[in-house]
Amino acid sequence: IVDYAVAPDGGSLALSVERLDGKTECFVINRSFASRGTPDYNVVRSTLRSLSQNECEEIANHLDRLAVEATSIDLVADFIKTLKAQSSKGQNI
Repeated sequence: IVDYAVAPDGGSLALSVERLDGKTECFVINRSFASRGTPDYNVVRSTLRSLSQNECEEIANHLDRLAVEATSIDLVADFIKTLKAQSSKGQNI
């Protein structure tokens, strides 16, 4: 985990991780006031790619292993929970 932040838009969360290929990928949970009541609310997006149902589950599993080492365990746990929920919806984002 490289960095994390909470946005002043109503509670969106950002989590940047270093991938095995050396690239930094940022995941954002959209919790902005503007997105409430829309299908975009509480959806995780990546800055590098669209996320399939399987990729959400895979990322959640990787983060679950990192959560033990993370200094921001609550934030990582929130990403894990949201990614798992997104993976069960069966939609690509």
